[in-house]
Amino acid sequence: TVWRCLEGLGKLMQEGQLGAVQGEWARRILSTQPRRELLECEGWLPVFGDGSLLEGSWKREGTKYIKDKGRGLMWTTVFVGPLIAAQAIAKPGEGEETLVRALLPQVVEGVLKPLKLVERALVMVDSLNGKGPSLDVYEQHQLKYIAGAGALSQTDEVLRTQPESQWFDLGAQPKRGWTESAVCLAWIQCEGWKEKRLLVGRRIVRQDDMFPIYYGVLTNLTETDLGVSDARQFALKVWRLYDAKGRMELRYQDALSDLGLHHPPCQAHVRNAGFYALGTLAHTLGVGVELIGGRGRKDMPEKPSKTQAVKVPPKIRVKPRRSFMRLWRVSRRLFALPARLCRHARTLTVTLLGASAQTQQLFQHYWGQICRC
Repeated sequence: TVWRCLEGLGKLMQEGQLGAVQGEWARRILSTQPRRELLECEGWLPVFGDGSLLEGSWKREGTKYIKDKGRGLMWTTVFVGPLIAAQAIAKPGEGEETLVRALLPQVVEGVLKPLKLVERALVMVDSLNGKGPSLDVYEQHQLKYIAGAGALSQTDEVLRTQPESQWFDLGAQPKRGWTESAVCLAWIQCEGWKEKRLLVGRRIVRQDDMFPIYYGVLTNLTETDLGVSDARQFALKVWRLYDAKGRMELRYQDALSDLGLHHPPCQAHVRNAGFYALGTLAHTLGVGVELIGGRGRKDMPEKPSKTQAVKVPPKIRVKPRRSFMRLWRVSRRLFALPARLCRHARTLTVTLLGASAQTQQLFQHYWGQICRC
């Protein structure tokens, strides 16, 4: 029965019905959040497309082999903020780059346009999704982007041939292990491109190394978009935004670890597609409960009172930040609770059994916030 249900869900996923539901859930949850919290990356809404290689064997339909990573099924997702707005399991002949290009238009039409956030969305992807066909898709939908340029053969050559006057020296950064660092702006046009694109380069020298290492990212942001007035500050801000992409990759932990989605259950592709569609909806439900119900939680850091002795440097502004629970903790504290349900006179009564006063208070706070949403 389980396999038949998964097959039915997989067919709904292939027909696009579950994908539409996923987009609608993400849009509705994001619409409940304050706009200033959505624009978490210095005034931009992060849109993060990436793929994760799941556990696999040659028996599973769609298994692929990737050098230095091994073999498995490729699960591709597009996050909008903390939520998965679209996802898919790669079929034979498909890959991460192909799926990101296919999923992104769904995200734009189903989530970003209804929320009127297309102009403030910032696509951040790695070098695999920083090639010409992918960049054309971002520009076609009028999206701002920062994409890794490491997969382009001309990137290293363009950066190495830049005159020293084009580089802005940033000095040593001991915390990162760099004895030298610099940034620059250049233009690059690869074969098949209709026009040149802006390349923001970074040059570093690591400790105990003799020769510098070059990195580059492509972007269509402008100085006006970032609110800066000179090339040096523009390059620094672009790299600061792109460095935030590493934190977004940690969002896979909730889905892969807490929900156990790293292990596909079936051999048939259609059943695995149904399983991951259902798992993504479960992830969205858990994150949505935390986003909506956790607002104003008691254990949030509060502003220090006048009687508290707090030593703060004079030019640093202390701003309380909300702490988010991991998905496994949300499940344990709010979902996996012993309770008795009783419906009478159109009223549903939930009685928690054997829960501590702290757990009951947390439960009431979360579901009270959700009911008022």
